[in-house]
Amino acid sequence: MKNLVVEIISQTASFRNPDFQNFHKSLDLPPPTTIVGLTGAALGLSPLQAQEFFEARDLKIGVYGKYDGKCSDTWKYNKKIRDMRTYDPGKDGSIIQKEHLVHSRFIIAFSSESPDVISKLNESFQNPKYALTMGNSDSLAFVKNVETDLPSISKNEVEYCILKGDVIDNVMSLASEKLEFSIYHTSEPLTYDLPIKFQYESDYGKRTVSEIGTFSMIGKKMKLNYEVDGLTYKNIFIPLFHL
Repeated sequence: MKNLVVEIISQTASFRNPDFQNFHKSLDLPPPTTIVGLTGAALGLSPLQAQEFFEARDLKIGVYGKYDGKCSDTWKYNKKIRDMRTYDPGKDGSIIQKEHLVHSRFIIAFSSESPDVISKLNESFQNPKYALTMGNSDSLAFVKNVETDLPSISKNEVEYCILKGDVIDNVMSLASEKLEFSIYHTSEPLTYDLPIKFQYESDYGKRTVSEIGTFSMIGKKMKLNYEVDGLTYKNIFIPLFHL
């Protein structure tokens, strides 16, 4: 297997939790569809083409990330205006609150059987076709480092990463046979049902969710009673998963 990691920093980042509407609460890590979109921007692909790129290739992805803090920002926007002569700010405008992660660092990993795929991703993240953003169009991302041929290992200790599936259910299903583990509950959910595929009307047209997957977003360190496969970069373990 060939692999690649992309280390990204940004002043702000926001990844909308789909369970929230008027308040755009952010997930702590970029979800799979954000990684697909980011990769598409680097490759110079439309959102539809980026999704097809992943579908046509046996890619595994992973992400590790931390940030210094959170803040909220008030956004006022206009709904679709058909006739400016009848525009009423009170009726046609809307206000939302967006949560942002501040001073973020993300390490995004890719793994593939194809050296050509990893070579293409390496070249694209070194010289992105389009500007890279972390969730919002104004959350510009800076590629700090791109590195290939990282060590592949399996570990049962994970932190600040995404695991596929419901990690609590997975651990508890093995608990009767494998008693040594350390997991925790937090005020924030660990497990989310997130979009992994969209139906597009056109390359840049309207989209609707067509497939959902279950993922666990891990914060502080957990010790599982099973091992997961991943990469190590600067002594950081990044679990990998298929979409």
